[in-house]
Amino acid sequence: MAEGRGRFEWGIASSMMALSANLQRDPKRGQPFRPSDFNPFAPKPPKIVLRGEEMKEALKAAFCRNRK
Repeated sequence: MAEGRGRFEWGIASSMMALSANLQRDPKRGQPFRPSDFNPFAPKPPKIVLRGEEMKEALKAAFCRNRK
C-alpha cells in the first residue's frame, strides 16, 4: 500500500517537474521532457545488446543493399 502511494505521489511530482522544465527549455534545442524522465518508478526500456552473428546480420540489413 505504501509503494502504491509512492508511485501515485511520484506520478504527480514528475508531471510538475516536466512541466516546469519544459517552461524553461529552449524550443530550438532538444526534445521536450516527459514525466517519465523524472519518475524513478517509470519502467525503463530494455537495452538491446547484439553480439557476434546477430550484430553482423543487423548491420548487413541496415547498410547493405541486395543488388542484382
